[in-house]
Parts: sequence; structure tokens; C-alpha cells
Amino acid sequence: MSAAANAKVGVIFKSYEPMSAIQAYAKQTEESGLAGGFWIAEAYHWFRKYGHESRGCMATLAAAAMVTREIPIGLGITSPYMRHPTTQAAEAVAIDELSGGRFIMGLGAGKVGTEYLEIDQKKFTPVKVHRESIDIIRGIISGEAFRYDGELFRCDVPAVDRTGRGLRTDIPVYVGATGPFMQKLAGKMADGLLLPGLTSPGFTRYARENLAQGFDAANREAPPDYPVGGVILAACSRDGGKARDATRSYTGTYVINKLRNIKNDIILSSSGLPGETWEPFRQALAEGTEDKVTHLVNDDMMRAFTVISGTPDDCVELLQQLVDAGLNLPLMEVVGASQEDNLESIRLLGEEVVPRLRAATI
Repeated sequence: MSAAANAKVGVIFKSYEPMSAIQAYAKQTEESGLAGGFWIAEAYHWFRKYGHESRGCMATLAAAAMVTREIPIGLGITSPYMRHPTTQAAEAVAIDELSGGRFIMGLGAGKVGTEYLEIDQKKFTPVKVHRESIDIIRGIISGEAFRYDGELFRCDVPAVDRTGRGLRTDIPVYVGATGPFMQKLAGKMADGLLLPGLTSPGFTRYARENLAQGFDAANREAPPDYPVGGVILAACSRDGGKARDATRSYTGTYVINKLRNIKNDIILSSSGLPGETWEPFRQALAEGTEDKVTHLVNDDMMRAFTVISGTPDDCVELLQQLVDAGLNLPLMEVVGASQEDNLESIRLLGEEVVPRLRAATI
């Protein structure tokens, strides 16, 4: 795959933020000219461990759609294990209508949210679940009569004139993927690929190789601007130390999440940090102190994961590394200490960071 285009930078928040804050962030994202749009990642009740309360991702997206007019409104991601594909399609139709055709659907396994579900993971493998879910969602959104009799899911849906009602018949569906099989699936059938938290330049290159293999296997031609997005921790401030401190605890939480829920270690190893770096985090997991690992995260670790934190100059340098590696849809997960800090980060990213990025050729 090759690409030679300017990156579109967006903003993403988990759905544990208050609704009023979500609307303020979405409005600021549009006012700051961040063409990658405003995205929501579905938060689960697991985040109560860190003092957060989850909200429904679709209701949260609706709140964002109501205060914006032009930028994309994206879901990055929700899990198809949590809702039947017909329900996912109905939710997508609603958000797309409310936003005036700006919605992007993102599906991913969502290990944190699904670990307590009584699902036979050997039968309901992520590739099967996502492949059948995408087929059903697209079939329903087409508006044509649609019958599906898959290995995992079934549906029989009558036709409706969506075009006549001013509704889209083709909503983009992106796949959130950590492992190689899901990344290849994105190349085979999805409209975009979304990479997880702690995405680094090394992991971006790894994912793009798998994505290209998926395109080849399906005999699809990869568009030069095919979206490759990633969740990137971010805090931008005139006070670089303050910004770095804001992202430190979240970096530790992501490391714990990868060690606890992800079977392969490519996200951690592709950072270039030695394997022994993770031993204190493994020990914290074993001792039940995994919510107290902030002190284990230093500035070098955050730079290795290309955490976009610091002054605007720092953020330009770090973000450019991701763009040069092929991440053309960096989604800034803004994590300041307050709503005011988050709004400042969004403003600075839009006004002083993104305009200075160079186009990448990969």
C-alpha cells in the first residue's frame, strides 16, 4: 500500500465523560478545524475502577452530532459482541440521520467490555463476528430486501426506500484491530482501519503490512487515502511538563490493559522498549495494584509510544512521526486534568500543531 496525502487529525473521548463536556469538546473540535472529526469510544463499567461512569456510546454520539454541522462523527469503537448486528444497524441509521450523513461506524472486539459475557470465543471468533456483522449492517443500510443466514447470525429484513427519505444507503464501516487477522480483515472488507491505544510508528507499520495482505487476498485495490486511524493519548499546553503529567497515568492504564487483555505483545514490543520494561507492570497485576502504576511511566516510555504530550512544538514533532509511519487519521484522545485543559489542548492542536504537519509518502 502507498499513500501520499495529508493526515486528517480528529479528537476522541471515551463515553465516560459528562454529556455537557462531550458537547463542549465536539463543538471545539469543529471550531478548531480538525477535519478528522469527533469520535467516541464506548466505555464500559470497568472504568469505575478509575472513578469514571460509562454512558451509552450512541447517546453520547447523538449529543456530539447535535452541536456540530460539518465534521465527521465517528464511533471508535463499539463491540459487535454487545449487540446483535441488526441492532447495531438501527443505531447507525439513527446517528447517521441525526448528523446529516456524517457518521462513521467503528466495530472492534472490545476485550474490556466483553470479558464477562458468556460467549464461546472459539465459535464466535473476532474475525467471524466482525465479518458477519459488517455484512448484515451493510445489507440493512442498503435499504434493499435483505436475508442473511450466516454461521453465527441470521436476519430477514424487508426493503425500504431509504434514498427517497433522504437517507444514505452506504455508511462507512471501520474495523478496530490489534491482531494481524483482524487487520487483514479490514483490508479484505472494511472502509477503514482503527488501531488501539499506545499505537506507535512501529505498530503502525506492522498494521499496514497486514492491511496490505488483506487487500491482496481479496483482490481489492487500496485507495491512496484509505483511512488508517489510531487512538493517540494527547495533551497540549504551553506548559509542557503539565501536559506530560496529564498523560502519564493514562499511559500506565493502557499498558496494564494490553498486558491483561491482549494475547500478543506486538503493541508493547513494537515501541522498541526492552521486554523487562513491563515486569513492574506485570508485578502490579499480580499484586492487585494495577491502578497505581503512574510512577512506572517515564517520559521516555511515553515518547516510545508517541504519546502526543507537551508544548505545541513537542506535539508537532511526535505527531509527525506517526504521520510518516502511515497513520493518516490520528485520533487524539485528549486527557487533561480538567475540561478547560482539554479545550485548550483541542484549540492548540487545531491552531498550532496540525497546520505544521507535513504530508507523508509511504
